[in-house]
Amino acid sequence: MVIKKKETKESTPRSTIDDIINKGGATTAEAQTKELESASEIRFTLRIPAKLIRKVDEARASRIGNVSRNQWILEAISKAIK
Repeated sequence: MVIKKKETKESTPRSTIDDIINKGGATTAEAQTKELESASEIRFTLRIPAKLIRKVDEARASRIGNVSRNQWILEAISKAIK
C-alpha cells in the first residue's frame, strides 16, 4: 500500500490578515449619521389618532383629484413650516 503525504493548503500571509484587521471601520453611530446625511428621503412611523385621520380623509375627499394620504400630510406639513 502506497502512503501519500497529506496535502496542505496555503495559508493567507499574516501581514494580509493584520492589514484587514487594522483597517478598521466606522462605529454604528458614525454609520447611521452618514446614512441619514446621504439619504434623500427618511422613512419613519407616525402615530395619528383615528379622529384626526378621519378629518384628513374628509379634507382629501373634498379636494379635486385623487390625493394620497401621505401626499396630503406632506403638503400640510409644508404649509405649516412656511
